[in-house]
Amino acid sequence: MSLETPEISIVVPVFNEAPNLERLVDEIVHAMEPMGRAFEIVTVDDGSRDNSFAVLATIREREPRLRVVGLARNFGQNPATYAGFAQARGRIVVTIDADLQNPPSEIPKLVEKLDEGFDVVQGWREQRQDSVLRRMASRAINGTVSKITGSEINDLGSGIKAYRREVIDRLCLSTHHARYLPAETAWLGVKVGEVKVAHRSRAAGESKYGLFALLRVNFDMIVSISTAPVKLVGTAGALISLIGFGMTVRILFLRLTMGNFNELATVSALLFFLAGVQMVCISILCEYVSRIYVEVQQRPYYIVGSVLEDAPADDT
Repeated sequence: MSLETPEISIVVPVFNEAPNLERLVDEIVHAMEPMGRAFEIVTVDDGSRDNSFAVLATIREREPRLRVVGLARNFGQNPATYAGFAQARGRIVVTIDADLQNPPSEIPKLVEKLDEGFDVVQGWREQRQDSVLRRMASRAINGTVSKITGSEINDLGSGIKAYRREVIDRLCLSTHHARYLPAETAWLGVKVGEVKVAHRSRAAGESKYGLFALLRVNFDMIVSISTAPVKLVGTAGALISLIGFGMTVRILFLRLTMGNFNELATVSALLFFLAGVQMVCISILCEYVSRIYVEVQQRPYYIVGSVLEDAPADDT
């Protein structure tokens, strides 16, 4: 079956989301059809351990606008998203998560905002249905990243976004592995807009980002776009050195005025504290060195294992 070239591509990274996929595709179709613009749904199975790929293959039998890309193994959400970018054919590319927390019915809002002249439109989950800890962590990360990148976007972590084709083409030229989409688009100097979108609780399945995983991902993200942690370590090191110097002066003064005064407990505590700080500093530096190691290997960002699709229409 031959399909017309789509104007809009909806890219959906998928990892262990089998219970949500039927509803996800149906909601996307119901949101897009009233717009009267040709579209495709590009799902990228990121090495799921459940039957997500099989479910998508079954859905595709009744929905030919669905294209299914299967990665060779689990590479992560960002590589899966870029794999979707490489497969997308639309003039407009929309990303949305498979967990249904961002309703597909909000996609037309982003497309309309993009038509106003923006290059990228970011969804803003103003009333998030997440835990208090997760919302607090997100606010802290948004503030940090906004300061680093100079962006004024309120919700950098939202998974629902819209891009013009020109932006996608530039993003796909990247060869580095440490990629964070808001930082990448900020570096491109494109015009970014924001629109408020609804947010709801996860429909089914479990979140892939617990508190520890979320902190790890955010640390990776900050390290990938900035040298701020190294600078922070340097500042902390200078401050600790001043404290250590002050304690040395204090101990020396007590010995001179009080004789053989036992300050072993203080010295031991200071020693353990400084040893811990030193290990943290070394680990942060090792993070940067390990990223250099990954980059010089020049391995692909992702590997596509299979693609289920129909032949595109012949425009000639």
